[in-house]
Amino acid sequence: MFALTPYQAMNGFREYSEIVALFNALAIDELAELVAALEANQNEAGLEAFFEAMLSLTGERKDRCVDALLTYAEANKDDALCALLLELAEQYPGDIGLFSPLMLNTLTLQPGEAMFLDACTPHAYIKGTGLEIMANSDNVLRAGLTPKYMDVPELVSCTRCVPMPFDTLLLAPMANEAEEAGVAHYPIPVPDFKFSVYTNMAEKALTTQSAEILFAVDAPLTVAHADGESVTIEKGQSVFIPANTGEYLATSTGQFARAYN
Repeated sequence: MFALTPYQAMNGFREYSEIVALFNALAIDELAELVAALEANQNEAGLEAFFEAMLSLTGERKDRCVDALLTYAEANKDDALCALLLELAEQYPGDIGLFSPLMLNTLTLQPGEAMFLDACTPHAYIKGTGLEIMANSDNVLRAGLTPKYMDVPELVSCTRCVPMPFDTLLLAPMANEAEEAGVAHYPIPVPDFKFSVYTNMAEKALTTQSAEILFAVDAPLTVAHADGESVTIEKGQSVFIPANTGEYLATSTGQFARAYN
């Protein structure tokens, strides 16, 4: 995910101790036993049991827990996390997913920042605009903040219930010393695709090793080939580059993003 505007999201579980502390602060009697069990078992199995139990809350018990959560949030609305809970409650009233920000890392990417959303890891878009590059996926399972069906047992069986340290969430771009200034390669930790951003390029020579997609971030982008064919796209548009293209030239006075392999 590459942020085009400030982009707020959730990505991966918080540290076990942080989840315990946040739920203990709520002091919700009906969750006391679940929280105590997690506090006594701060490991993958303990979090998996807690995650499944929370998502399985239904009926009046779920309603009482959500009401208690929002009462706490209203009493502490100057806190950024509580303010987020109240904002989400307006969009998803009564949803058990309102507890998600207490279990998952919340962060706001600034324009030009990026993060990787790993498979088997809970994540959610909250607000903002970003450029998302997806690998092939055959399964999307929901964990709340949605009116759609949640298959909790299947979700839990496909989820790695391990913390994702907050300071590892952002992908720091790498500059290749062999290339000119203005080229940033993001270290994607899987072989499915690569992602790079180019700034102020005049006839930058690029060569395909696979099919590619170029996206004009903030200015027009012109792509030209030696056979005489060329195309210019505007800000917010994208162009598909076939795998058999070979070398082509890209020109832009702004930024463009490249998804390729």
